[in-house]
Amino acid sequence: MKILFAASEMTPYAKTGGLGDVVGALSSALRERGHEVTCCLPYHRSVAETAPEAKRIGLTLSIPLGSRAVTGDVLEWTQPDGVRVLFIRRDEFFDRSELYSTGVRDYEDNAERYLFFSKAVVELMGYPQFRPDVVHCHDWQTAFVPVQARYRARTHSTGSGQARGAEFAVKTVLTIHNIAYQGMFWSLDFPLTNLPGGFFTPDTLEFYGQMNLLKGGIVFADRITTVSPTYAEEIQTTEGGFGLDTVIATRGANLQGIINGVDYSRWNPETDPHLRQPYGPEDLSGKRACRADLLKKLRLDGFDKLTAGAGATRPVAGFVSRLTAQKGVEILAGALEELVEEAGLTVAILGKGERQYEEMLTAAAKRYPRQVAVRIAHDEELAHQIQGGADMLLIPSHYEPCGLTQLYALKYGTIPVVRATGGLDDTVKAYDPRTGRGTGFKFAPYTSAALVEAVQQAILLHKQPKKWQKLMGHAMACDFSWQASALEYEKLYAAL
Repeated sequence: MKILFAASEMTPYAKTGGLGDVVGALSSALRERGHEVTCCLPYHRSVAETAPEAKRIGLTLSIPLGSRAVTGDVLEWTQPDGVRVLFIRRDEFFDRSELYSTGVRDYEDNAERYLFFSKAVVELMGYPQFRPDVVHCHDWQTAFVPVQARYRARTHSTGSGQARGAEFAVKTVLTIHNIAYQGMFWSLDFPLTNLPGGFFTPDTLEFYGQMNLLKGGIVFADRITTVSPTYAEEIQTTEGGFGLDTVIATRGANLQGIINGVDYSRWNPETDPHLRQPYGPEDLSGKRACRADLLKKLRLDGFDKLTAGAGATRPVAGFVSRLTAQKGVEILAGALEELVEEAGLTVAILGKGERQYEEMLTAAAKRYPRQVAVRIAHDEELAHQIQGGADMLLIPSHYEPCGLTQLYALKYGTIPVVRATGGLDDTVKAYDPRTGRGTGFKFAPYTSAALVEAVQQAILLHKQPKKWQKLMGHAMACDFSWQASALEYEKLYAAL
């Protein structure tokens, strides 16, 4: 089967969160299963460093964008795993330090940028060498692809060149990684689509007077997936649908939740090159070395001063995340004083995002310089080292479509403490003190107090090494490899 992925992120070329990991790992897993997989991405500034081998192929696309025609060069690179990657280069749109925003506000031309990219993806489908059996789009940035493909197939427009409209009648899948991000733009951006007015109605792209690209994808895609079964249910509710719950509900028969997987070639403590010392479930001594290395690197105090004479260590918790309201930064910040001063926790925080949350956490680090370390960055190496060196991982998300960090944590024996929502609820089994079963700790209320209580339960168990190591063993035995998820997507494509 010929599968074309359309996405704005893909590890290692461009990444702000889990989307990039998913696109990179799922495409590789499908290729391993024998499919011909091509991924199409914007040529972001970071690509020059991460894919210097990508070369122009002599194809320049001319894309109508409102009243002007905008060109984009196509570059190609084939990964060692056999996945072909096509980059659409238009420096006016993608040669920027960040992918979507300045760090304070979204780029004002995001509608123009991603309508251009989505149209370019569809234009590529008109060339025989790129024509797929199915196009798999990811989030709002490429949600216009099913809309444009349907329009081109209906109108038999030849665009810039090489195919009749019937060639664009390709089956489409849209995966919603996070329904909160919808690609909402004012109505004056609609002419950039070059679609007739019939596409700007309550049944299509119009949404309370604005243009909603994700809604368009939901309406026009042949199938819709999201990244966990629980999240598929949540987005059909008023609380979880962010205004699109009724739209999603009308496509309920075509909606499926498929849990994300983990690329264990990159996330495995037994082979991870970023760790001070490898370790596995049979020999956890390396984790102690990783813990010591992490504390030294972040200049944190790993000993409980009240019992230092006995050599007691403070439990270490990690938090690795985008710093946004979704990720529960507010309740984490509200819990830090009690967690540090009363529970005796040492906390390592890594992330980048909204300035208010960066400042909130940085202030906590200044208040507790030996107990709280904050690094405002996207740092792949440090992310691995926190997973390897921490005792537990805090994930207090307000909502979480799937989440990947808890899956990484399980593999690393870093016990997840999660809010019971979305994919976190699907993938972490609550520890039962009566049976000793479970893989982590959960809490339900979205409050700092509930987070503190869950962490305190974890700390109590941490003080019982044999029970804690047994819990680590259960966590590390979990298998969330991409092969199972890839098989589900393969079945979905075949059924189209």
